[in-house]
Amino acid sequence: MRFKEQIVVVTGAGSGIGRAAAELIASEGGQVVVNDIDPARVDAVVERIRSQGGQAFPLAADVSDEVAVRSGVDAIIDRHGRVDVLVNNAGIMMRASGHALSSEQWRRAMAVNLDSVFFWCHAVATRSMLPRRQGVIGNVASLAGMVAIPNGAAYVASKHAVVGLTKALALDWGPYNIRINALCPGMTWTDLSTADREKNPEMFVERERRIPLGHAAEPIEQAEAIAFLASAQSSAVHGLIMNVDGGNLAMHSGTTLTPPPPLA
Repeated sequence: MRFKEQIVVVTGAGSGIGRAAAELIASEGGQVVVNDIDPARVDAVVERIRSQGGQAFPLAADVSDEVAVRSGVDAIIDRHGRVDVLVNNAGIMMRASGHALSSEQWRRAMAVNLDSVFFWCHAVATRSMLPRRQGVIGNVASLAGMVAIPNGAAYVASKHAVVGLTKALALDWGPYNIRINALCPGMTWTDLSTADREKNPEMFVERERRIPLGHAAEPIEQAEAIAFLASAQSSAVHGLIMNVDGGNLAMHSGTTLTPPPPLA
């Protein structure tokens, strides 16, 4: 039970990687605060965790609203007294080429993908982790936080910034025994990517061909990496930017994978 009696906050936990992380951590003893902007999704995840014998508490709030974040953290501290682990998973994809990107789209991407990470880190650190001299933070960035993708200027910029913020806070808060790392998922079958695959199946077949392991990840595979970084198993891991991408980043962009030859 890696998270027994720990208070764990997971943002964007209404679906996809966040939901998988919340359910996994709850199954290992964590008391999980389930955050999402959609109250119905929050309630569904909380009910699912509780039905499986876990402990979960709802917190429907917009992560890009600083006042809502601070109020949410106040409510968590009032109820539980502390936050042991924070998983900043909430994010949105804003697809638009640089010249077609509106200022409103840019601001929304930055608000959800970057500002929210700072708001949650700051609120949780100042209210709980810094005074107690302990805590763990996991920021979910993206492979697009390490390399660029087409038609993703706002997304790429915001996720690169999450990587930089993670490194900076690792330096600032490491002396207070607060560990902070970032996960950079590659292609993963979330509700969003599955819906996109239905619209353009040929493109996703080609994308999977370019993954050395030969397939996209499932949300639980990303959740397992999050849980590892958040647990005592990684007690000396700090300031790490870890890509979980099936080997995608390891491959040179000018190469194409071919079927492996038969083994002798």
